[in-house]
Amino acid sequence: MALPVLNAAKYRTIVPSLGKEVEYRPYLVKEEKILMIAMESKDQRQILTALKDVIKACIYDDIDVDKLAMFDLEALFLKLRGKSVGETTEIKAQCSECDAENNQAINFDDIKMPIMKKGNNRIELTADVGVMLSYPSVSVIEKQDPKANNVDQAMHMIVSSIDSIYDADNVYSAKDEGRKAVEAFIDSLNSTQFKKLTTYFEDMPAVSYDLKYDCSKCGHKNEIELKGFDNFFG
Repeated sequence: MALPVLNAAKYRTIVPSLGKEVEYRPYLVKEEKILMIAMESKDQRQILTALKDVIKACIYDDIDVDKLAMFDLEALFLKLRGKSVGETTEIKAQCSECDAENNQAINFDDIKMPIMKKGNNRIELTADVGVMLSYPSVSVIEKQDPKANNVDQAMHMIVSSIDSIYDADNVYSAKDEGRKAVEAFIDSLNSTQFKKLTTYFEDMPAVSYDLKYDCSKCGHKNEIELKGFDNFFG
């Protein structure tokens, strides 16, 4: 006689960069095992692969996870986790006054999802020359060398995220021109122009939460913005 099969509840959420609604289910024990093994390894690539595998298994709609922005992956996983293991998570927050650690509970429903800004992917470098950017995809992050220095990592992200370069007469596809040509173009920029590109990534959408609490040791009123996936664990 076959054992009973439990039907998982279904929920819906929005993929931030696509503006598309997708249907998903909570992750199951078999998927939680994948996550736990990856987290224990502390290997960033293994963790990223585990996140991708779990999201692929739990999203019913046909989406290419590798082409999503990294903040899409983080937003989707936080939605999954909130429905899978409970509505809250506990983190340790350090007081800005006395450095004491405070245990603080965060409700997953109160975490702000990334907000897309329209038209900010066009970066004007001069009156006639500029670039069109896209946010780095999961596959771009996955190919990044974790042992590389910060400069090389930043260059990898920028080069991989340039869709096209334009001047007064033409638009040049980065894919058609090739990586070396794009790298040479970036090397030709001055510091002010290069800063315009890095600002785009510094201002990239992210999951966030406004944490306000009184320190349990000194009573200091703390107000901090938690931004990015890693802040919601530990």
